[in-house]
Amino acid sequence: MLRLCYAIAETGYALIVDDDALTSRIEALVLASDEPLTIKRLVAVLGDDIASGDIRAALLELETHYSTRGIRLVQVADGWQFRTADEHAASVQQLWQIRPSRLSRSALETLAIIAYRQPTTRAEIEALRGVKTSGSIIATLQEREWIKVLGRKDVPGRPHLYGTGRQFLVDFNLNSLNDLPESSQLLDDDEKEQMISNHRGEEQ
Repeated sequence: MLRLCYAIAETGYALIVDDDALTSRIEALVLASDEPLTIKRLVAVLGDDIASGDIRAALLELETHYSTRGIRLVQVADGWQFRTADEHAASVQQLWQIRPSRLSRSALETLAIIAYRQPTTRAEIEALRGVKTSGSIIATLQEREWIKVLGRKDVPGRPHLYGTGRQFLVDFNLNSLNDLPESSQLLDDDEKEQMISNHRGEEQ
């Protein structure tokens, strides 16, 4: 078993940090947290005397340990979180008496446009969709913390600019926006044609 030794000149003693103990502490912290823990956050909790490299090594060890178990340690939203293994999702769903509310197609379209075109305004969303976007849709997405206001566009009226929030990455199991699938994979041929037509109309 490897050990990390930090000499303390003032006392003449050495502080021994056990790799197994560090891994166990990190395991407990990630399990107890209700949001993904970043390396920066773990350093803040564990103390500056614990190197970020040692924390990362412990996380990778835990990731390997749980790779074949019912829960997995996954990297999401630039942090680490325990999640149920995908193959057990159907069984876990049977535990819940109330099914989560489903988003309307309009809300999903709005969320997708914001995710791929951010920062974007409500008018730009409506131009791409070809229909009005109700305030209740924006409010619902904000309540779920999937989108947020990033600022205002420097045009007459100074409309809000919308973008995705960190909770969007967490709930959709993404480490970053770079993990989003190609937008063309999300549309059928008719929808692609309609989006292209709307976009051309917006440019004119």
